[in-house]
Amino acid sequence: MSSGWKYKFWLVLASLCLGCYLLLPTLLGTEAKRDALEAAGEAVPWYFELLPRHGLKLGLDLQGGIYVELEVNLQDALRRKTDLFVNELSRQLEEQDKAFAPVSLTQTTPGQVEITFPSEAALAALESLRDKSRDYRRTCNLQRLDTPDTTTPDAPATQPKARLALSKEYLDTINDGVVAQATESVRNRINRYGVGEPDIRRQGADRIAIELPGLKDPDRALDLIKRTGQLELRLVHEVSSAAALKAQQDKLSVQIAEARKSQNIPNDDFRAETVAKLQEALRTDLPPNSQLAFELIRDRVTKKVMGGIPYLIEDRAHVTGDMLEDALVQVEQNEPKVAFTFNKTGAKIFGDLTKENVGHYLAILLDGTVMSAPVIRTAITGGSGIIELGSGDYDTKTQEARDLTLVLQEGALPATLTEATKTVVGPSLGADLIRQGFRATTVAALAVIIFMIIYYAWSGVLADFAVALNVLLLLAILALFDATLTLPGIAGIVLTIGMAVDANVLVHERVREELRAGRAPKVAVQLGYSNAKRAIIDANLTTLIAGIFLYQFGTGPIKGFAVTLCVGILTTLFTAVFATEAVYEYIFASRKVEKLSI
Repeated sequence: MSSGWKYKFWLVLASLCLGCYLLLPTLLGTEAKRDALEAAGEAVPWYFELLPRHGLKLGLDLQGGIYVELEVNLQDALRRKTDLFVNELSRQLEEQDKAFAPVSLTQTTPGQVEITFPSEAALAALESLRDKSRDYRRTCNLQRLDTPDTTTPDAPATQPKARLALSKEYLDTINDGVVAQATESVRNRINRYGVGEPDIRRQGADRIAIELPGLKDPDRALDLIKRTGQLELRLVHEVSSAAALKAQQDKLSVQIAEARKSQNIPNDDFRAETVAKLQEALRTDLPPNSQLAFELIRDRVTKKVMGGIPYLIEDRAHVTGDMLEDALVQVEQNEPKVAFTFNKTGAKIFGDLTKENVGHYLAILLDGTVMSAPVIRTAITGGSGIIELGSGDYDTKTQEARDLTLVLQEGALPATLTEATKTVVGPSLGADLIRQGFRATTVAALAVIIFMIIYYAWSGVLADFAVALNVLLLLAILALFDATLTLPGIAGIVLTIGMAVDANVLVHERVREELRAGRAPKVAVQLGYSNAKRAIIDANLTTLIAGIFLYQFGTGPIKGFAVTLCVGILTTLFTAVFATEAVYEYIFASRKVEKLSI
């Protein structure tokens, strides 16, 4: 028998006390009380600071909430990335010589652009630029579409064209990066929203699975999550006076009204898919390289969309939120606004854009909706701008400005998100599951406790203590590491209880065998533990390996089950092998035992 029984005994006692301390917030409900006091602006009692801030966290299936899968619009992101790629390419050509600047750029499909050049030399300049750059050779392919007829003197002059297509490897990299960036942006927004223990993970090639347990206002959370926050600056198409803008909008209004009537689209429907449908319906009527966008008019009280002011904007974004450096709420003349600042690259492009288009209208779009369209009165070289908010009272606009600033600061989503699936789990269902799980676990535990006491007498009581300590430590470790207890996790706990009982039975049977062989109680316990340890460790070690692989490759419920299984195996080894032996050593060291009750 080890002479260090005192250290073992105090270690078991310390683990018992620590386990109880870590679970106090769960047992006393101090976490919910603290949150309620802080939300109400009231003082938190001093003794709350002595306790851990967080208790055991319950999963979506136990406390209710929502599960939603958001689909990432990769085509939308790819179109925007292509715009930026071509803009950068055009800028480099323009830096060489104005004569090399493309006449027109038309994105036929996401990832493909048809370019018209003013001369053969301009096209040759692009080909030379691509051939000299390893990055361009890797990311895009360039194909001539036609060649000017120079052999026939009377042939009409034609401008050379080429098709620039992003390579498959680059497209795959963009798509993978977009989904990863969208997942991280969603995670940041949810963390800022204050949802406890969310589960956000990538699901397949283009989806994000989100579990938000215990959410009181799921609609507001989803609205905040799905807001793309994509800032774009686009020129209003060939308009340089208020009269021309008014005439253009009047003409658009008539065309849009006819399109809505022919396609049975309600007049107050301005969703993104509706705007795309109107755009397609008016495709032949709209000038090339232009598209529709609306500035929404909302009711001041209900916030319901009452109408929209149409704008004809260029289909190419010159500056986007990718170049945003900072955003903050600013109040001018008692009007809350959002001020933004671009980074060095964005400031340079923004400065050039405003310098070359003084007198034109510049539309500031957020998530495809025109927020404002001011006239460029002078070149803006500071790289900053203002987003004006819609109608509403001061408090409402201030809250809207704060939400918008939060979205912009956290980073725009690289693509729009749409709900693919959504499941709402009510808190009553979670309460029912907890009640049923608790009842089943209690009944099973009582049956085991009674059986162990009947079959092993006082040694059975010690085994029951070990199993109880096992469950206590398991839950405490889950609380310590902010792990989430789910319904599959409860199944893992039940399995752990069974394995813990099995380990104790194995030890007690080995001790019984030694007693039947005529060993003294102290020697029988020593030999019994020595013989049983290897079998217990071997059996639990193989299960632990399986649990680790389950956690590594599993998702959702499987991962929850694996967590409790792995933690339960470690606590089982501690309680069934270490803790009970320490108690026996304490008993044999503190008194003379002639007969063991087992």
